[in-house]
Amino acid sequence: MFSLFRKRTADNEPPLKKRVEKMKCRKINFVDDDLDKLCADMKTDCKALMRLKPVNYYAIKNSYIMGMLYSEEDFSENFIQLLHFEGERQTGKSDIFPVDTDTAVKLLAKVGIMIDLKKIQKK
Repeated sequence: MFSLFRKRTADNEPPLKKRVEKMKCRKINFVDDDLDKLCADMKTDCKALMRLKPVNYYAIKNSYIMGMLYSEEDFSENFIQLLHFEGERQTGKSDIFPVDTDTAVKLLAKVGIMIDLKKIQKK
């Protein structure tokens, strides 16, 4: 009976969740779109992210999608989790999807973060 009130420990988390927590996270806000359709498209091709448009920084964001992009330092491995917000309240959450390096770099370039892969991969 008392097991109902126990806090969830780190041991119960899925291995992918543990892995992305160690990666660098960048939050990107996108104009609202159909999250369910986007998630269905992401299961087949990660390039579905490229149809999203970044939110104007100065605009009022009533509803938007926040992309939590997790990356290794050299961008060899990338993952994204999408969160849907309406009125500053989270109303939806996706699974964690793998993203190829090229798509991750292009996604960051949309919001002004330029990544020089050749320079990073030489290190």
